[in-house]
Amino acid sequence: MRRLATTIALVTTGRGENRAGIAATAVSSVAADPPTLLVVVNRSASIFPVLHDEAKFCVNLLAERHSSLVHVFGGAKKGAARFEDGAWAESAEGLPVLMDAAASIICRTTATLDVATHRLFIGEVTRIEVHASIDPLIWLDGQLARAECLTQCSAQS
Repeated sequence: MRRLATTIALVTTGRGENRAGIAATAVSSVAADPPTLLVVVNRSASIFPVLHDEAKFCVNLLAERHSSLVHVFGGAKKGAARFEDGAWAESAEGLPVLMDAAASIICRTTATLDVATHRLFIGEVTRIEVHASIDPLIWLDGQLARAECLTQCSAQS
């Protein structure tokens, strides 16, 4: 699976000192109508009980400028201390949202499925905030990478 290049996301949930978040690559679009995402979380992850109880989450798609946050949310800091780094705000739904994320996708959990050590959280998208720039931070072969167009890219900021 190291050969599967993917955008890195910070999946966040909870409020105040009960905020939780993880760096994740197991995020995928499921359907367009209604817009639905899939997030896969290890049941032993610190975010798991909060994500289960809240039944809503935000998928913050990272850009190159967020490379330091991958280390923080990958385990360098614990719990609410992870939110000391980066520009965070609370969404109308009460979720932690990275203000300058490439996109922040707010979802309400509509279904779950346990598979081996992980739980799949299916979330219906309730709102999206999009940043003007398109420079996704990619995870490839166990390291950070950047996206580069092989043909002419669409207009970017």
